[in-house]
Amino acid sequence: MKSTYKIFLPIIAVFFCMTSCKDALLEEPVTFYSEETLFSTEEGVETAINGIYSQLSSGQYYGTSWHNLTMPLSGKFYSSQRINQDVAGLNTTPSNKWVVDLWAQMYATINTANITINNLENTTLELANKGRALGEAYFLRGVVYLDMLRLFGGVPLRTMPTTLDDIHLPRSSRQEVINLVIADLEKAKMMLPTPGEAAVGRPANLAANVYLSKLYMTLAGEDDGDASYWREAYDELLEVINSGAYALTPTYGELFILGNENTVESIFEIQYAHTGGTRNSDMVRSFTPASSIYSPDNVVTFGRIRPNKETFDEHFIQYPDDPRIDATFVYDSYEKSTGGVQKIYPSKSTGNQGFAVIAKWFDPTYNGITTARNLLLLRYADVLLMMGEIENELNGPDNAYQYVNQVMARARDIDGDGMSDAIEPADWEGMSKEVFRQRIFKERLYELLAEGQEWFDTRRRGYDAFISEVVEPHNNQPNLDSDKDFIYPLDPKNMLLPIPLSELSGNQMVSSLDQNPGY
Repeated sequence: MKSTYKIFLPIIAVFFCMTSCKDALLEEPVTFYSEETLFSTEEGVETAINGIYSQLSSGQYYGTSWHNLTMPLSGKFYSSQRINQDVAGLNTTPSNKWVVDLWAQMYATINTANITINNLENTTLELANKGRALGEAYFLRGVVYLDMLRLFGGVPLRTMPTTLDDIHLPRSSRQEVINLVIADLEKAKMMLPTPGEAAVGRPANLAANVYLSKLYMTLAGEDDGDASYWREAYDELLEVINSGAYALTPTYGELFILGNENTVESIFEIQYAHTGGTRNSDMVRSFTPASSIYSPDNVVTFGRIRPNKETFDEHFIQYPDDPRIDATFVYDSYEKSTGGVQKIYPSKSTGNQGFAVIAKWFDPTYNGITTARNLLLLRYADVLLMMGEIENELNGPDNAYQYVNQVMARARDIDGDGMSDAIEPADWEGMSKEVFRQRIFKERLYELLAEGQEWFDTRRRGYDAFISEVVEPHNNQPNLDSDKDFIYPLDPKNMLLPIPLSELSGNQMVSSLDQNPGY
């Protein structure tokens, strides 16, 4: 079922000059209306809100940059893109294209949200959709700042439409960014409709609860974290679970069948559609191997982003008969579109083809410009695994199994009849608190691989966990190819990304002294 809105309709064509962050911040949204006219009608307000989604979903953000940057930097993926070798080797430079592009587009998205918030907060007009639109604007701004917080730490806080008078702002503290994220998402909880009232494809109030819980889990589990935040995270998710608004789809594989967007499991997903001529996403191109039977006709794909060898091996060794493996990966080999067979991992372990392929994001209708494949950002299985982890931290594993085992049971169901067709993954039981903590980290990767959670999951338990769970297993992988695989450094700087060079050179109140440690 498709959404009742489409991001890339001509009437909401919102473009930003991306030559520099400064240009992006100052550029006004380009629409068929003046700002005053735009916010004088309910239709105009919808146009403005759709403009924020347009920025969020663009190629410079979740459409392309997000995948090319956070996937390999998570330590769980390989990238064959030449301009991205610094990222793939966990030696990111401040001038990396994806760092620069993502930073600028994040602020472009924030500025569009700020314009919307400022106009709606200050209008005296009675508009039926004002409250809900404000809720969406606060929600989206909170999501972007949460992304920035977890990627960069403290960043310049912009909460008003940017003008020449305030284009240069100092870097705010991490705590100030945390406070804004909480404030924005709390407002969104109050203003957004319930799941039963929200339009298909639009976030409901409970999506804000989930993002708040993710923030609190980060604050609880990181180095020098505050364990009291586990309770905050629990309270947020309990509202989501007790609402009964979401459920797991009958089978895991159906989540990734083109046309099955906005399922009962979906809490927040980016809506894409084949509309207009604006390039909206290269996700399909990034994951689909070139000249394969999975490539759309007459469209060049690259398949640059591949799961690391240990990423595939860990899942296969843990659960060799897990039905999720075939829904997640193409492995051993695939058919070429020109005939013949291409061997890949684990049959082949060397060269750019010595890796398995992610199967979740194929789209035979991709035309090289637009895709109809949505991007799932939050789904209910994520919530259940989060709740299992939180409950284990608060009270141990005894009451935590119930949440994880719902995910296990769905994974075993191949035909959707509610029965176990496979013996793996088996229900969890008999674990210590520490074993549960280690297993839930792996389980999140098995369930959510390539859905954009990897950077956060591999970092939020602190540096020592990142080294022991990610870096060392990668560097010690028996099939490591010395010509293609990267040896990951033991370097604390990789807990954050560098502030991009464009910001250091373009913002007069941010200097090299403000750069994150190690860069």
